[in-house]
This record gives sequence, C-alpha cells and structure tokens, in this order.
Amino acid sequence: MNYVNLGKSNLKVSRICMGCMGFGNSATGQHSWTVDEAQTREIIRHGLESGINFFDTAIVYQNGTSEQFVGKALRDFAKREDYIIATKFTPRTQEEIDAKISGQQHVANYLDQSLKNLGMKYIDLYIYHMWDYHTPMEEIMEGLHNVVKSGKVRYIGISNCFAWQLAKANFYAREHHLTEFISMQGHYNRPV
Repeated sequence: MNYVNLGKSNLKVSRICMGCMGFGNSATGQHSWTVDEAQTREIIRHGLESGINFFDTAIVYQNGTSEQFVGKALRDFAKREDYIIATKFTPRTQEEIDAKISGQQHVANYLDQSLKNLGMKYIDLYIYHMWDYHTPMEEIMEGLHNVVKSGKVRYIGISNCFAWQLAKANFYAREHHLTEFISMQGHYNRPV
C-alpha cells in the first residue's frame, strides 16, 4: 500500500480510502442494501490487513449505525494512532432552525454525537457534508474552528459544494485566523 499526506496536513493516509456508506443497520436509514455489523467487521479487518488506514463515514449513514459499526471494528482491530477516521455532518435541520440552534452549536452537537457513535475521543478529518444554505457560512466556519481548538477534531474538510463556496469559506477563515478546509471530497477527489 502506498501512503501520502492528505493535502497540506500531516495525516498520512493510504492511497485507498474505505468509504463506509455501505455499512450499517439496513432496517434504519435510507438504504436497504447496507451490510450488517458482522460483515462490516470482516471488511474492515481485511482492509486493515491490506494496509488501508483511512476510513470515511458520516453521521447520516444509516442513522449513525455506520459510525457505530465502523468505530467498534476499528477499536477492536487497530490502535487509534494506526488509522485515520473521517466523518461528516449535514446542514441544520428545520427543527434546529426553529429552535434557534446556531451553526456553531449545530457543529458541536453533531460532533459530540459522532464521537459517541464512534466511541472515540477525536476525529482526524471532520467533513462538512454539504453546503448549508440556511445557516450563515461564518457560523459554520467558527463552529468548525472551535471544535479543532477543543482538540476533538484535527482537520476539517468539505464535500458536495461548488469551488466558489470552498474558496469563499477558506478566504473567510484565513482573514479571521480560523481553521481552513484541507480537503474537498467531490466526484473527483483531490486534496486542496
């Protein structure tokens, strides 16, 4: 297996990242084709034995059961310093907006739930799953900076956005001495 640094970070990742959207309880969430915990464990174990050290999941994959299955398997089969975990959070829900939960609090709440699901103390790469058109970008960027400062997240990334959105967010972060995105996950993945 070949390993590279992810973007300008010091995350040394395998050239192959294991996407974990196919793991989770098929009775919950949006997909009926996901594999159960036993199959998830076997696939992750085989991936680790093959040299894969980079795993990507999301809080919304099968209502958090992907994070739960992946986290337990990684904790059972590897030392925490031997793998890189990425997970993603989605935009604020209408219920959060109605309850006046800020973008900063939304980021913190979702992170805490992901950490609980994964059974981990920190996430290597926390990814903004898709642009939130109902929340000021500044609130999201400040929320992400806060979780990095707290030590619960090492780096941040973004996915499913336009290039101008990534540029705008990183420009804002740079101008306000906040954490910048180090990766963009899109149809053609390439670190920034």
